Amino acid sequence: MRQKLIFVVVGMLMTLPNVAHSAVIGGTSSSSFLTADLEVSLLGGGAAVDGDLTVGPSVAGTAPTAYSFDQEVLNVSASAGINPLITAIGVGSSSVDVLASSTVDGGLGSRNATGNQQIVDFDLSIGELPALADVLSITADAITVSSVVDGDFGALSPVGTMNVTNFRVFVNGAQVGALLNGDIAADFDFGLSTFLGGATLTLNEQDIVGDGISSSSLETNAINLQLNNVGVPAVGAIDGNVLVGMTGASLQASAVPEPSSLAILSAASLGGVFWRRRRVVSPAC
Repeated sequence: MRQKLIFVVVGMLMTLPNVAHSAVIGGTSSSSFLTADLEVSLLGGGAAVDGDLTVGPSVAGTAPTAYSFDQEVLNVSASAGINPLITAIGVGSSSVDVLASSTVDGGLGSRNATGNQQIVDFDLSIGELPALADVLSITADAITVSSVVDGDFGALSPVGTMNVTNFRVFVNGAQVGALLNGDIAADFDFGLSTFLGGATLTLNEQDIVGDGISSSSLETNAINLQLNNVGVPAVGAIDGNVLVGMTGASLQASAVPEPSSLAILSAASLGGVFWRRRRVVSPAC
């Protein structure tokens, strides 16, 4: 009789609405201005010179507690050189504003993580020489780049964007390629190698990782400049890479067990206990 009752209860529970819940349980985001890893090989076989450079501002955050970190630095200027007269890399900007935020707070439902950056009056130079034009120069009135991941368990969506105003590239003092304005397509190849052998320039570079169900991660670089044996007159050659406008965001989500499923499992467990007890106390035939 009790067995029949348990089967009836399980049957009733199976007719209950089977609504699943889910939660975004973690997230990260970041935004950093510039990092360069360069090496200059000097003519005549001299020792190679490092042109490494890291320039802030930089912010980062980690959930499950909601956060928002914003930092702006005015009149940014930095360089790394071979000597006081020859600069491997120089960078300047009137304003760099970086933001990292997330709405992940341990609650149910859709959440997001965001890394964002705004750069004003950007000027990057490679191979600054006295009385000569820069080997390579990149300028822009404004650059905005962002990485955003939002959604819930089963539907996490990464979106990277980049927008520029008067983005220009110069090789040996002459403008090359198109003047860019507006939104830039993901992983846009500027075609720099056509004008400067050994150099590649990728804009709005995006790297997406995760299944989009329980995890999603996005890194977006506004500028990825790769240099492979790029000649510098009367100096040597430069190798390495420069990243500008680095943003990132990620979310981790998990399904919450369904109440009706838990109840069915509990009822089935009770039925198993009852059946085992019944077999123990029943006299042997």
